[in-house]
Amino acid sequence: MKNDQHFPVSPLSRAPQRHGRKGFSLVEVMVVVAIIAILFVIGGGEISRAWKKQKLQSASGDVKLLFQRAYVETQRRGFPVFVRVGPLVTAGAVKYMPLRLIGDADENGAVGAFCRNPVAPAKGCPDLLIDEYDIVVKGLTGTAGTTGVDQEFCLSDLDVTKVISTRWSDNTTDWLNPRVLMCDAQGRAIDTLTGRQIAGPATLVFTHVNVVNQS
Repeated sequence: MKNDQHFPVSPLSRAPQRHGRKGFSLVEVMVVVAIIAILFVIGGGEISRAWKKQKLQSASGDVKLLFQRAYVETQRRGFPVFVRVGPLVTAGAVKYMPLRLIGDADENGAVGAFCRNPVAPAKGCPDLLIDEYDIVVKGLTGTAGTTGVDQEFCLSDLDVTKVISTRWSDNTTDWLNPRVLMCDAQGRAIDTLTGRQIAGPATLVFTHVNVVNQS
């Protein structure tokens, strides 16, 4: 005969819950901050140099592309195009060093007054400003900035107020004097100061101010 005795069955108990603390203690936070500070001190200089190098490469690439457009614009527009560096522009507290492509719209072989959309010589713009890149000395990055940024790039590895080039100028004058090359329909680079064709590659120094002041 079966034993019909029933044995009491206890309900399953819930899995034990962990009651660990939430968040971090002040000591742990301070340790993490200290580690981050140490890493910044060790690697911060290299990071800063890498960042400046990247900005310099990007800016120099922009300038190179601007100059390379001279022949393309000459062919497209049907008149010579000038590559002009400087002179320094001062407008109140703002200072910048412009690098410009200027179309010889009146075809007189010289840079005259220019603006973006010259209508006629009577408007005071016989020549055409095609494009521009500005090296900010005081102001805001971009064209004719207004506040808060000091000079970061320059056109000389000797002095931040100089322009150094080969086969282009005598390098004895500062940035208050423009340098001008003209690209004609045959793609020749003409030194407008002497009227002679540049016989070989003309170079223009483009560097970071920290190179100049050896920092």
